[in-house]
Amino acid sequence: FNLKFATMKTTNLFLILGLGMLYSLSSCSKLEGDVSMTYTKATAIYGDIDSLRNLPLLESSRNIENAIGFYVGKDYVLVGERGKGIHIFEDLNLNNPNRKSFIQIPFNKEFYVKDNMLYAESGYDLLKIDISDIEKPRLVSRVKYAFGKAHYNDRNQLILGFDHKTVTENFKAESRELKEIKKNRTLYVDYKKEMIPLSTVPAMFTGDNGKSKGTMNRISVYKNYVYVASFNKLHVFSNSSPSAAMTKIGDQTIADNTETIYASQHKLFLGSESEMTIYSDGASPRKLGSLTHEVSCDPILPVNNIAYFTLRSVANDGCNADGENTLSVVNITSPSRPRLIESHTLKSPYGISLINDYLFVGEGRNGLTIFDAKKQDDIKHKITIENIEAFDITSNPFDDSIVIITTRRGIQQYRVHWNTLSFTLLNQLNYKT
Repeated sequence: FNLKFATMKTTNLFLILGLGMLYSLSSCSKLEGDVSMTYTKATAIYGDIDSLRNLPLLESSRNIENAIGFYVGKDYVLVGERGKGIHIFEDLNLNNPNRKSFIQIPFNKEFYVKDNMLYAESGYDLLKIDISDIEKPRLVSRVKYAFGKAHYNDRNQLILGFDHKTVTENFKAESRELKEIKKNRTLYVDYKKEMIPLSTVPAMFTGDNGKSKGTMNRISVYKNYVYVASFNKLHVFSNSSPSAAMTKIGDQTIADNTETIYASQHKLFLGSESEMTIYSDGASPRKLGSLTHEVSCDPILPVNNIAYFTLRSVANDGCNADGENTLSVVNITSPSRPRLIESHTLKSPYGISLINDYLFVGEGRNGLTIFDAKKQDDIKHKITIENIEAFDITSNPFDDSIVIITTRRGIQQYRVHWNTLSFTLLNQLNYKT
């Protein structure tokens, strides 16, 4: 985003120059002490939340317009539709998919499946849906206002979204609004044009504004808890059994711009734009240690005493254009002191997956990169296949010789010939049909 400073007192100008010109002096305002900022202004849109909560859960099938992820079950495939819900397909015959139905979840951007239960964000709420009978999904639990404070207008309507526009406006040099824009690049305002602090805006209304960022797993179900990471908060919910209702336990402040969470080995691994952080699990997660890095987007994959994470600096994906494009290998034997072992330079790393002792890294339009990870702390680059577009990668749960890859256009299944690390396309599902 562009920062355009106004004419300021001479001492203030020298101070800025002395700090190395942190921001560009690209235009001036006639008002002494004011700062002219070009930023994203998000203006609240209001409506009736109960009418959305009361929509029928199951709808007839529809085309996929804006996919956000997928899950492969025993006899079905789930594909998320950004902001709307989840498509149900009968099987993995992607060339001729049998569209079954659509689970309607307004404002959904993330879902997670475990033990025949689907956990999904729905605006302010967290939902738990029983999909043991995929023909008849059933809402088990809804935690209302799980992720943010309820903001109302003068007609008692609740915020249901934001209208985003790029604008240039003047602000007082020490104003709260200016500090918020410098920190978060976006300013959220209510019907009175007053600032809404980002920390109180539900995660469903913040973040990437529709741009794909690859692996964005912000929900994790581990033991008797559900954990949801949203910007700078870790939300914790009790979840005593698959059939039990969830209860909000609390939340705690975590690193700004936290994007991913992965639960493993009695720990929570959180990835933000600037650090990998390790927390204990349980009702009150405790920070154990962290490893800072350049500002980039980063999913994390812990395996035994090693954690792999990628950093990506693709500007048009909402990441830092000046950051790194690397795959890092970190020793997490001592969670309080994670130690970087090695880094590998890549072009545009997104999702990562460990399959049959090989580490797969999707590089988006730049292909699929594979490392030999038989020695998990000393991986070796094997091949980059440039003609396979890959964002997220996972193995077929019923055949480890088949990998499933997401692209900009849909989902593809490949058979892997492990001796040669060559791939044969089996079938594919295009989102828009």
